[in-house]
Amino acid sequence: CWSTVVHSDTPTSSPAIVCQPRVLLLDEPLSALDAHLREQMQVELKRLQSRLGTTFVMVTHDQTEALSISDRIVVMNKGLIEQIAPPAILYDRPATKFVASFIGTMNLLQSRFVGRDGERLRFAAGELALEAVSDTGEAPAAGDTRTIGVRPEDLLATTEAADGTAPARVSGVVFHGRTLRLHAELGQGTSIIIDAPRRADGFQFSVGDVAHIRLRRGANCPLLTN
Repeated sequence: CWSTVVHSDTPTSSPAIVCQPRVLLLDEPLSALDAHLREQMQVELKRLQSRLGTTFVMVTHDQTEALSISDRIVVMNKGLIEQIAPPAILYDRPATKFVASFIGTMNLLQSRFVGRDGERLRFAAGELALEAVSDTGEAPAAGDTRTIGVRPEDLLATTEAADGTAPARVSGVVFHGRTLRLHAELGQGTSIIIDAPRRADGFQFSVGDVAHIRLRRGANCPLLTN
């Protein structure tokens, strides 16, 4: 079992493994490695842990590393535990604003509650229509404001306006290989980040363009607390 402690604030472990401990503490063992070698070692450590059957507890401030190799992650903030969960739950359903902003990239959008469709709660962040699911099953009062977390990959960007889209002016474009990360602003100056797949025709958004964005159908947007 992997249990990784991730906080915001390495040598090899061979001598400790010889002793066959029930629990092995690793304090940022991969921090001095370059990115390519670090990824290789993540795979090797996972294989080693599986073969030995020893519980590895690894301290790291690298969120990607924690998500890649852990069975369970403990997120700490100022010495206090914010959330304990498997990587997928932590990424998709962060319990607090801190966890949402610390694990991966997350847009934190102040949104107004506008209605309910079954378990789905409908919100509006300006012109952008959002949907969220409440872990408690309770809905806010009409017109109440809540913070909705939206991952950049859960937003779609087009060049033309359509029903359900909201205009956002592009202020920055970052090349990420298969995707372009768009930094943009919704109405009233709300910043938002969108991961847009690169198009086969070579088109890409440029600074100053207006992207029309909407939420991807089926996106799992958490309703966040403090």
